[in-house]
Amino acid sequence: MEVAVLLRQVSAVLLAVLAACAGTPRMPASEPHQAELAAIQYEVRVLTVGAVTIEPVEVDAEDFQKALRKLIREVPPSERPRETASWLLERELQAEVLAEVESGRVVRMVPSEEGSPLSAPSNAALVAQYERLCAEHYQRGDCIGLLADGPRLDREDRRTLALAFAFGSVLNETSHSLRQMVSPQAVLSLLIGTAMVYFMLWAMPEPVSKGVAALMTLAFIAWLGVDTVWSLMNGWAQLVQDSDRATTFDQLKVAGARFSAVMGENTARVVMLVVTAALSGGAAHFSQKLSKLPGFERAAEHAQAQGASLSMASALEAVAVPAEGTVTLMVRSLGRRTAAAVEARAGATTIIRHQGGNRQVFINGQRWHVPANRLAKDIPTKDPVGDQLQAAAREVASRWHPSAMSRREAQAIESAKAKGEYWKANLLEREARGRFVHREVARQFENLKWSSRGVDAIDPTTGYRYELLTGTDSNMGRHGRRIAEELFRMIGF
Repeated sequence: MEVAVLLRQVSAVLLAVLAACAGTPRMPASEPHQAELAAIQYEVRVLTVGAVTIEPVEVDAEDFQKALRKLIREVPPSERPRETASWLLERELQAEVLAEVESGRVVRMVPSEEGSPLSAPSNAALVAQYERLCAEHYQRGDCIGLLADGPRLDREDRRTLALAFAFGSVLNETSHSLRQMVSPQAVLSLLIGTAMVYFMLWAMPEPVSKGVAALMTLAFIAWLGVDTVWSLMNGWAQLVQDSDRATTFDQLKVAGARFSAVMGENTARVVMLVVTAALSGGAAHFSQKLSKLPGFERAAEHAQAQGASLSMASALEAVAVPAEGTVTLMVRSLGRRTAAAVEARAGATTIIRHQGGNRQVFINGQRWHVPANRLAKDIPTKDPVGDQLQAAAREVASRWHPSAMSRREAQAIESAKAKGEYWKANLLEREARGRFVHREVARQFENLKWSSRGVDAIDPTTGYRYELLTGTDSNMGRHGRRIAEELFRMIGF
């Protein structure tokens, strides 16, 4: 699929990672010399479900335990696994995060002030059964560290316990590999806790992974394939919903069993190995650790076939899920010095360079899309109409409320939520918001030529073209190729 096909959705998610309204590129870990700054470019690669048939790399029990024993030596035990995992994966710590629908809005993760929804007797019973299970299988009462922060199981504890159930026999294999360690249960807690925190990144309304989390996603794509990764995302969303509603031990076991059916034994082994690689080396050594995983060469071939590459790990900036059935990679690269020098003289900074050669440029305080056959000097130095459009789009977007949705839009969102398709529900809401902004802004600028084909608006006086970005009609994706060949200003909201 052409990258431009998903330009609208990708812009909303990935540009926020690299640049806010000011358009300043995100700097790599080691800052380049100022003269090289203009040469920094970002290539967007879109991987699509169903585009390539990939069979997950098979990892049997013997190879799994052999690789795990090598990697696990460098994983330090942690008394606070959730905090350690959150720090590693750059996730903001929140004591309670709830998956719910509020005021007719789509399901999302929001901070909760109510604490655990369980009654004292229910919590006590759950804790007792958890400790009894741990004593039977691991000879200790808190085998995966759920009670480190107190004698109650909050929502994240229950999600972690359900995930532990989902790992099934692979958890026993993992525990067997940890027997020679000084603190085997502390390491086991860290592995499960990190997997839970990583999966929770997928439950956010704008699922974006950066740093080590982005590298983990790349590894999952290579070993499992985009199709399997998407199945895991949907399966995890269901586990979150089920475990948040659970009030008994058996209900958590059912939630885990449901996700286990989605994940399967082989995928569970891959997940555990990738998590261990992340913990044992961090971002700096992640690629080296991956080469020790079973089936590395085949995984590298799979990544290449899907449009990615394990060799891009050192330059991978972020991974996002901007639309249903897609995974988008943002890869940092050094562009041609001559082209960068020309744009630098024009005062332009290339933020993203797409595979087709078209790029997104920040100049004169504006963001423009420049086709492969045009130069930054073709961008007008002044654009008062575009400035007015930008201000209007942001003002209208600030007034958006779900009550503005049509009955059909609301029903489509409710239907997606009922099926557990939270990613689709969020996408539908973003599209409804985009249509609202498009409609209201068009009423304010009747002098412009508005169209549902090609770019959104054209100024008949100057010929300047404008695209309102963030969740407008996804049908525009069909015109991505033609949009990629046009020069237009990107009006974000």
